[in-house]
Amino acid sequence: MREDCKKYFEKISEYLDGELDGKLCHKIETHLKECPECQNCLDSLKKTIRLCKKAAEEKVPTDIKERLRSTLRKCFGNESK
Repeated sequence: MREDCKKYFEKISEYLDGELDGKLCHKIETHLKECPECQNCLDSLKKTIRLCKKAAEEKVPTDIKERLRSTLRKCFGNESK
């Protein structure tokens, strides 16, 4: 990764969260258009964020929760709770 890539990549989370001023956003967007490596990193990061949000929304089925609790209780020697 080149030095200019590192400089922009350090700000990429803030960029995605809309926390940067317009001037810096424009610089990052210009860099992304010129640097396929950074664009690929950004795309991967966006995909990771979407997957994490989706996973957080999914419910764990009740039977799996109960089996997990039971297993954890056995592991910690606390089967009566």
